[in-house]
Amino acid sequence: MEATVNYTWRQALMAVGLIALTGCAGKGERIDILIPDGTTAGNLSTSAAPGPRIAVLPFDDQRATPAHLGIRSHLWGGVSYFDLPSGTVAKSTAQGLVDYLNRQGLKASLARTAANDGADVTIAGTIESLSVDAKSGFMHTDLTATNALRFTISNHSDDSTVHERVSGTGSDRVFWFDAEDAQHLTTELFESNFRKFNEDLRIEGRSIRLK
Repeated sequence: MEATVNYTWRQALMAVGLIALTGCAGKGERIDILIPDGTTAGNLSTSAAPGPRIAVLPFDDQRATPAHLGIRSHLWGGVSYFDLPSGTVAKSTAQGLVDYLNRQGLKASLARTAANDGADVTIAGTIESLSVDAKSGFMHTDLTATNALRFTISNHSDDSTVHERVSGTGSDRVFWFDAEDAQHLTTELFESNFRKFNEDLRIEGRSIRLK
């Protein structure tokens, strides 16, 4: 009788496993990714330090494959797509930079056009690469992410220009895939690149220079 019970339990576990694996086939659905998820590390500064008023333009999206942020390849075939739930990658990236700079005590805002609009400095950015991909294997999922950004800083006080480029990659292996794993990698790379960008610059009066 005991052997029969054990066998029944094994059958049940195998059935559950097969059901779970069957669900690992992709059907082209969207997996939401936020950019850059507010870059919430640290608290928002309550008082901006003296310095230039910074206008950040929506980024120029020059990714090789701009249709999606990335692809999740499922174990039993098929794919799902990582995408924004709303808005554009260009504007979301610019807003992420605005949020980050303000957290550093600077005075940044999102600009609609390249017009001065009273700003001392205008930052125009280019997205060279931005992706997050997940590939599921047996009992694991491998995640990879890339992020490369170029910046052009225009100082209106003396018409000088500063150029900067930052990039980074990330990877992770998880036992059971969760969309939060992809979100974490994406946010981490944005935070890292924004930090590199900020650390390479110095404030000089109403202008921004390279250190």
